[in-house]
Amino acid sequence: MPDTHITRTLEEKPFDSLSGDDIARAESHIAICDDCKSAYDAARIAAHLIQARTAETVDVGPFFKTRVMAAIRESRLSPEEPPLVRMWRAAGALVSSIAVLLVILTGMTIFNEGPDSQIELRSQNLYSPEYVVLERGDPDDDELANDQVISTIYDLEDGDGQ
Repeated sequence: MPDTHITRTLEEKPFDSLSGDDIARAESHIAICDDCKSAYDAARIAAHLIQARTAETVDVGPFFKTRVMAAIRESRLSPEEPPLVRMWRAAGALVSSIAVLLVILTGMTIFNEGPDSQIELRSQNLYSPEYVVLERGDPDDDELANDQVISTIYDLEDGDGQ
């Protein structure tokens, strides 16, 4: 290993799994190569830190198990919300906004009657399409025949529209 660097060996295997022969070759190589010495020291320190951390044991508090079991019991005993409440919580804003939009559009449709929205039918011709459709009057009074209505409509379309 004196001709090659030991960083590849240190990257491929954990430091603890290196054999005695690999460690001897690495130590002989780090005497002449500063880059490999830094890598070797870092691998050795990391292996010692990992060993020390795995050797530690953490004691839990005396009431840890009691607190965990109480939390589990409480979650099992608490009543679950009805499905309708969960669904309303998820879609309530959407449904509310749709309802408000529906009310606004209905109000705009109903109260959109302005002074210019109605056509003055008094000045209309007796046989005009508007009069026939909107102001027909009593069916017994002077009921227009279908041919009169059709001729009035087609006469207005064929002429210059007046």
